[in-house]
Amino acid sequence: MDEYKLIKACLPRTWSPFFARHGNFTPAQAAAIPLLLAGQNVMLCAPTASGKTEAALAPLIERYLAPERQTMQLTLLYLLPTRALVNDIAGRLTAPLDRLRVRLAVKTRDRDDFDPRRPASILLTTPESLDALLARRPKALTQVRGVVIDELHVLDGDVRGDQLRVLLARLRQVRTFAAQQGDASDAAVQYVALSATVAAPESAAARYFPDARVVVVPGGRSQQISLRAMAAESAEALLALLEEFQALGWRKALVFCNTRAEVELYATAVRRMGSPFGQQVYVHYSNLDRLRRREIEEQFAQADAAICFASSTLELGVDIGTIDVAVQIGAPGSAAAFVQRIGRAGRRRQTIQAVCFFRSPLEEALLRALLAAPEPVPTRAPFRASVAVQQIFSLLLQSPTGAIRLASLSLLFEGVMAESELAALLGALQEMRYLQSARVGEWRAGERLNRLVDQQSSEHAPMSLYSNIQNRPPTVKIRDQNSQQIVAAVDPLWLDRELLTLEGRSLDVTWFDGEALWVTRGGTQGEQSRLPFLSSRQLLSFELAQQLALQVGMGVGEAPLLETAEGWLLFHWLGDVYGHLLLALLRPHLAVRESVQPGLALLLGEEPRALPSIGGEQVERFLYAQVRQYEGMLALGAYAHLLPYASRQQAVAAQFDVPRFVEGVSRLALCAAPEQVREELAALLYKSDCQCSR
Repeated sequence: MDEYKLIKACLPRTWSPFFARHGNFTPAQAAAIPLLLAGQNVMLCAPTASGKTEAALAPLIERYLAPERQTMQLTLLYLLPTRALVNDIAGRLTAPLDRLRVRLAVKTRDRDDFDPRRPASILLTTPESLDALLARRPKALTQVRGVVIDELHVLDGDVRGDQLRVLLARLRQVRTFAAQQGDASDAAVQYVALSATVAAPESAAARYFPDARVVVVPGGRSQQISLRAMAAESAEALLALLEEFQALGWRKALVFCNTRAEVELYATAVRRMGSPFGQQVYVHYSNLDRLRRREIEEQFAQADAAICFASSTLELGVDIGTIDVAVQIGAPGSAAAFVQRIGRAGRRRQTIQAVCFFRSPLEEALLRALLAAPEPVPTRAPFRASVAVQQIFSLLLQSPTGAIRLASLSLLFEGVMAESELAALLGALQEMRYLQSARVGEWRAGERLNRLVDQQSSEHAPMSLYSNIQNRPPTVKIRDQNSQQIVAAVDPLWLDRELLTLEGRSLDVTWFDGEALWVTRGGTQGEQSRLPFLSSRQLLSFELAQQLALQVGMGVGEAPLLETAEGWLLFHWLGDVYGHLLLALLRPHLAVRESVQPGLALLLGEEPRALPSIGGEQVERFLYAQVRQYEGMLALGAYAHLLPYASRQQAVAAQFDVPRFVEGVSRLALCAAPEQVREELAALLYKSDCQCSR
């Protein structure tokens, strides 16, 4: 095609190392590369394995990394949401960048080969590590000309996405100051964001950079997804699937579970009951030591035939080789997670092969709802004020004078926080001794912030200065007796089991040295014949609960009433968080209590004639009074507890999305459960074991 020839001619340096082995450009590359070469900001939405990384980097290298450059300076930032993805992309880029003689560096908490004195041209990093670089070495960023944000959907709408919005604004300030001082030729920064599943790409891109040209590449791969029943207390259905592999021509499977406990239990069962994979049975989740996780990724990728059980850690594009089939046990908590998980299969093929197991009618209905409407639904994305607390602390470390001023903060947070909110926040932090006032309108680090800075080198620091992720509770290290290596760090509750397993193998505890539990790994002999499989589901969202209502044949807003021996079930289809609040608001008016699935239905003592009217002001007053109860449900960030109390109340109400809740409740129309769905409605709550599918 002439169009492709023209694009190739515009990539004299990067065509050969990035594209020659494929012989042409993908549609995503053909659409995005000309825009980026012209200097435009781009939001690229394209299917998995469509070459988005190359589409972003090649034109930026052509524009900003001329071969005759003599000075060493960081020019391109490539941001990824996880350390595993950073390592994966680094491995993929090593060969083409070596051919181009372009230096690449990595900066994460686990791996840091970036030298600010002799900076590489391209830096792969996470938002948290970029925060640390801005705070400690802002001069290293004065020459950045291009920024790539990969897997944007993982960050957008989350507290980490809010942090990234401020970090990019700080980067623009660094560039502007450098240009004003004559240390940079100009202050311009070019942006490109990449995603396969981001909702509402125009508004998503606008939260991070201006004037984005949105490129949406339709299509993707066809899907062959089957649903199968599985007993809640047995893995026999999974073993039966594995026995079919040879006939189907499959050799490798990636199995997703919703909890780390399930990962271990199903892996143990496959090892114990025997499988076509022999000892090529792997597990992957966050408690495993990072070096061990990397070994597992490499071993699984290199294996000719193998199976890997994983939690959400392998949802994203870590390179683990070609997967023939993705297996999902139970329903994930969101449509985005479902799309990511099944999309891991056959990434270089035209068809996605997936098998989804359900262990209850509810899991079956959820999976069918996800299959019927798998694309994420656009959601509001209010800025979380708690991010401002963390950013103020980080800015104090960046400041050459060790001070911050309200005027400069107002410019940085323009559009997301008012000056009055920032002034109240600074005053509250001063009262708590995290800040102390200096000159008028100026603040410096206070006693408690200095103590927090001193604690950063300890793994027991209560908060990270560069992260808004909630700290995990204290863990117990697991050390292998034979290798002497730490292989995992687990929650103490993990130890409260009759059978301890790690990577699907039983463990014998030898001793505890005060810091780590020393273990020897056994085989699979003598293990329980009946393992306690957990039928756990993740938090049910409002969007997925609404889809579930449609799946069982109810119209939008229909709230069926079903009489049971315990009372009347009122199906509201609002999800877990909204269902929790509805229960609290109805209690003064009705004899109501929690059902076994409060995200779907509430239990009433008698048949209601109508629901009381619920208004926005009433909801806000209740949330304001119960702010501590709802903060944990809404993931407001690690620093939310340091906000002024009024700001915490406002943050809870904003993240809760009061108007959406009021609208959802107001359209509930009580009706008798239709005869044809009564049994199905009851099964969603009470039937826990599926022996067969419809």
